[in-house]
Amino acid sequence: MINLDLALPEIRFVVVDVETTGGTGGDHKLIEVAFLVIEGGCVNASFSSLINPHTPIPEFISVMTGITDAMVEDAPDEDEAVTPLLFELCKERTVFVAHNVGFDWSLISASIVRNGGIVPEIARLCTCKLSRRLNHEIKRHDLATVAEFCGIEHNHRHRALGDTEATASSLLKMIERAVTEYDAATLGDLLALQYAPRIVPRRESKARAELAPYLNEIPEEPGVYYFLSAKRRVLYVGKAKNLAQRVKTYFHDAPLHGRSVSRMIRYIKHITWKTTGTELGAMLLESAEIKRILPTYNVASREYRAPNFLRFTNEAYPRLELVNHVDADGSEYFGPFRSEYMATRIRDSIMRAYKLRSCDGELHPAANNKPCFDYHIKRCYGPCAMLQTQANYLNAATEARRHLTNLESGAVAALKQKMEEAAANLEFEHAAMMRDGLREIERMMMLGGEQRLAVTDINVVIAVPTQYRNTSVEIFALHSGRLRLQRIIAVSESLEGIVRELADIYAMPPLMEKFSDRELDELRIITSWLHQRKDQARTFVAASTNFKQLDQQLTDLMRRTNA
Repeated sequence: MINLDLALPEIRFVVVDVETTGGTGGDHKLIEVAFLVIEGGCVNASFSSLINPHTPIPEFISVMTGITDAMVEDAPDEDEAVTPLLFELCKERTVFVAHNVGFDWSLISASIVRNGGIVPEIARLCTCKLSRRLNHEIKRHDLATVAEFCGIEHNHRHRALGDTEATASSLLKMIERAVTEYDAATLGDLLALQYAPRIVPRRESKARAELAPYLNEIPEEPGVYYFLSAKRRVLYVGKAKNLAQRVKTYFHDAPLHGRSVSRMIRYIKHITWKTTGTELGAMLLESAEIKRILPTYNVASREYRAPNFLRFTNEAYPRLELVNHVDADGSEYFGPFRSEYMATRIRDSIMRAYKLRSCDGELHPAANNKPCFDYHIKRCYGPCAMLQTQANYLNAATEARRHLTNLESGAVAALKQKMEEAAANLEFEHAAMMRDGLREIERMMMLGGEQRLAVTDINVVIAVPTQYRNTSVEIFALHSGRLRLQRIIAVSESLEGIVRELADIYAMPPLMEKFSDRELDELRIITSWLHQRKDQARTFVAASTNFKQLDQQLTDLMRRTNA
C-alpha cells in the first residue's frame, strides 16, 4: 500500500531510464537499463547494463544511442539485467521515477511480467510532468531542456545511465523548489503537484475575497507568515523572500499545492506576519517559531532534525565516528552534513584510506589480544594487538584529520586525486563516492575559508544585503559554531557599536557546553543557505579580537556586500 503521508526525506527514489529497439513494451525489446537510488538527497546505489534483445537493433536506434548489435552480443539477457531493479523496487518507501514515467514504467512492468515476476505496487513520479507544473519559465520540458534549466550537465544523452543521472539531478532540484515555493512535505504533496492544473485561474477564490484586508496590507519583503483559524489558533507558519507574492499564491481557485495544504486553506481566517531583513533571517525565524508554536499543519518541521557530524574522538587511539550532537568532550566535530548517508560515505572513505580503527570505546593494546576482522581484510593494522605502534597510529590519525581541515593539501585535493584514480581504474562506484565527498566538504568550507572545519573553530561574520540592498545589510556572527549576533544595520550608520559587540563576542572563550538543539539547527540552516546562495553573501573569518582589525574587516565586508 502506498503511504502518501511519507515525509520527503524518508522516500527512496529509484530513478530509471531504459533504451529499447523502439516502440511500446509489447512490441519491442530492452537494450539497456540503468537506475540510481536516492536517499536523503544523495545517490547511494547505481546500476547500468546493456541487454541482449536477441533481435537486430534498428539502424536509427543505433545512430541515436550508439548501441550496436556487436555491443549487446555478449550482454546479459533481459531477466538478468532487470532483476537488480526489481529488487530495489520491492523495498519499502520506494517511488519509481522517470522523465516520461508512463513509457519507462510500461516497459519495465512488461519485462517483469514477461520474465515471470510480480509487478510491485508503488508510487510513480514523472519528472516531465513535475517540470511542467514547477518550471514555468521554460516552454519545452524534454530532459535536455529541463537539465539545462536546472543547471545540470547532461552527459551521454540517449544512453540509459547518462539520462538517469540527468533525471535524478533534475528531480532533486525540483523537489527543492516544491518544498521552498509550494510547501511540499510528503509524498502525497509531490504526487499531487505533478497532476495539478498547469494554468492557475486568474479568478479569485472565495477565501481570497474573505482575506482581502490582510492580502492588501502584507508587504513585499522577506519574512515569516502565520495562518490562523477563526479562533486565532496558528495553523501554519511559513517563510518567504517576498511575503505578499508568496501568501497570495495560496488563494486561487486551483492553487498549485499538495493535498495537505489545500485542506488547510479552508480553515484560514486570519493572517499575520513578521518581516525580516533577509531570506536567511526568515529561515531562522521560521524554524524557531515552528518549534515554539507547534502549528497543526507544520507536521514535518515541529521537531529538531538531528544533524550529522563526524567526530574525531579525544582518545589515545582516536576514532572517526558518526554522531548527531556536539559535546564539550575535547573531541573535534566536523559538519553538519546533509544526510547520514553522506557523512557515512566520507567517514568510510577516510577510514579506508588511513586504516583507522572501527572498534568502539577506549583501546587497551595487549600482545595477547586477537585482532578483529578489519585487520584480516587489511582495513586496520591491529593496534589492539600491538601490531601497530601508538606513534604510527597517531601519525595516520593526524593525516586523516589534516585532510578534513586543510583546503588545498587536505580533503579537497586528496579527494580529487582519489576520484581521478578511481575513474582511471574504472572503479566508478568508488569514484562517485569520492565525488560526493568532495562536494560535501566544499559545501562545509563555506563557513571557514581556509580555516579548520571543526565546528568549534568556526568564527565567521556573514553579511547579507537586505531587500533595500544599497541601504542596509543583515549581519550574522558565529562564535565557535554558535550564532551569537544577528542584526540589521544601515550602510550609512557608524560601525563603532557593532564592532565593539563583535570584539566582545570573539574575546570570550568558547562555551564549554553541549550544543543545544536550537544551536545545531541554526548552524544547519546557515550552512545550507550559504551553500545554495553563496553569491548573495560575503564573509570574513574573525581571527582577531583587535578593535581596529575588526573595524577594518567589517568595513571591507560592508563595501563588498553592496558592491
